[in-house]
Formats: sequence, structure tokens, C-alpha cells
Amino acid sequence: MPQNSTSEAVAKLLQRQPQHPWNTLDNDKKLLVVNPDGNALTFLTADAWCFHAGHASYWPQAFCQALPPRLEAYGGVMLVVAKEQALNQYILRCLAALPATTPIWLVGEKRGGINSLVKRLPESFSSATKLAVGNHCQLFQTEVVASLPPLTDDTELLALADDITVILPERQFSLKSLPGVFSRQRVDAGTQLLLEALPQQLPTPILDFACGNGVIAKTLHERQQPQLYACDVNPLAIVATAINLSGANAEIFLADGLPELPQAVGCIVSNPPFHTGLKTDYTIAREFITAAYSRLKRHGELYLVANSFLPWPEVIERTFGHCRQITHNNRFTVYYAKRN
Repeated sequence: MPQNSTSEAVAKLLQRQPQHPWNTLDNDKKLLVVNPDGNALTFLTADAWCFHAGHASYWPQAFCQALPPRLEAYGGVMLVVAKEQALNQYILRCLAALPATTPIWLVGEKRGGINSLVKRLPESFSSATKLAVGNHCQLFQTEVVASLPPLTDDTELLALADDITVILPERQFSLKSLPGVFSRQRVDAGTQLLLEALPQQLPTPILDFACGNGVIAKTLHERQQPQLYACDVNPLAIVATAINLSGANAEIFLADGLPELPQAVGCIVSNPPFHTGLKTDYTIAREFITAAYSRLKRHGELYLVANSFLPWPEVIERTFGHCRQITHNNRFTVYYAKRN
């Protein structure tokens, strides 16, 4: 977990408050913390609704899922504001199903977009009141003023989905993407370079690590209909990938890192992340590259795209014994390695 996470800064701000209104909820009601990162906020007597499988592991009671838990159990909510405004708006839409007058505390780093969020609260919420400032963070309070029907099924998420067109030299197809999923409104430029550089046929089965909306896995399905595995830490990414791989021979895993697979794979393809929230976090890709070797069959292949300034060639060489550059542009490089 990266040091100095958003939740660590938030925790310092919260702990300095002389009064903690979130501790005065009715005895039969609980606090729900939404989108915490790390373990810094586990001092709160609360459950957590997380969008990262690793963050969920820190909480005694955590829900790592696309849809909210049963909100009637909660008398108040603390939302750690995400850097993705679309995800914040999705969360608020879900929280609008709470009863009127339910308090909601919004807290986050100034550079993380909290000011923009409080200026764009949906009509279901009252105007936000600023309660505290510190550690480059701000704390606001709002409340539900007009409850909306709850979202109860993954299919209802489709109404919030963006349509993405994937254009490759040999084909074109569409994808659905959801709030909070990487490169939500377009194919990431690095992923585009990777897809154009991949051979038309890869050894199978194939794993798409950090699958996001499943664009890599979907492309491979379009090309060769292989047996596919896909994984991501984000439950919204899992839902998006499941939608896009409908009808494919695919298993999808919610996992913090490489999951345990039913078998070794012939190929792993990835655009691995190097951020956790607002923070740079190189451990994700380092651990992935190390673990990838053990998940591959003998002579299995790894294809990875990354920003060219990242130190992945050295990590790949240290793990695989070699690293070859397939292609690059002024921003990204595609790397290849093969297990002995």
C-alpha cells in the first residue's frame, strides 16, 4: 500500500475534530465509509463500501461490489471523494436511496476534486456545509432531501454506461464502460498501441490482468475466440468486463493482484496501473511482473504496455532473464518476454 494515502491525510483531519457527529448516530444505526483507501480510517466504528479489493481487506465488515450494501442499516455515510467525478456522482446516486435527513460527510484532498463535487451535488442533496480544513483536505456535510428508488441490479448500471468504439486495422467493435473504470470514455492510448502490436494469434489460455472494461480480452475474443481469464481490483470493472465478454469463453476474477487460476496460462497481456488513487504506486506492476512468471506455462508469453519512463524493462529482465521492446511511440512502450 502506498504511503501517505488519501485516507491517511483524511484520518488526521477527522481525528482533530473536537466533535465527531458521525459517532452520535442512533444506537441501532451504523456509519458506512465509502471508497476508503488503505487502513487509515479503520479507527472509525463503521462498515466500508470499497471499489478496490485490497482496500476492502482492511475492514472487519466490507462490501467490495458494484452496487451498495443494504442502506437501511446505516444512519450516516462518510464518502472519501474519488478523483473520478463520474464515480462520485454514481455513488451519490446510490446514496440518494437513503431516507431524507440522513447525514452524509464528504471528505477528501483539495486536489482530488472535492470542491468541484460540492458545487455539483445532485438535487437529492442539500447544499454542503464546510466543517473543517487541514492536511490539504476538506470536510463537508450534506444530507438527503429527496430520496430516490435504490439501484438493485447490475443491469441498471447500463443506464449509466458510456459507449466506446474500438477501432483496429482489421476490425471495429463497441464496448460498454462504467463510472470509476479506467479510461471510461475512450480506449487508452497505451492500450491502443498494445492492441495494434499484438500478434493476431496468441498462445492460450490468455489472462487479461487489470482488465478495466475488458477491452484487451474483448479484442482477443474477436480475433481468435480463445479461453480467457480476466481480473481487476475494481468491482465496477468486473461488471463492465462481464457485459462486454457476454458469450465469450471467459472467467472473470475480482482480485488484488494476480488471482489463483484453474490452470497455467499461455499468455498474459496487460496495461498495468501505476497509481492508487492520486498516488504513484509502482508496487502493483512490480508484484504483477514477478507473479506473472509463475502463472505462465513453459514458453508462455508476457505482453505489457507502459509509459516509457517507467522502470519495467529492468523488472522484466530480472524476472524473465530478458525483455524485448516490440514497439513504442513518444509516450508508451510495448514489452515482450517469454518464460523459459
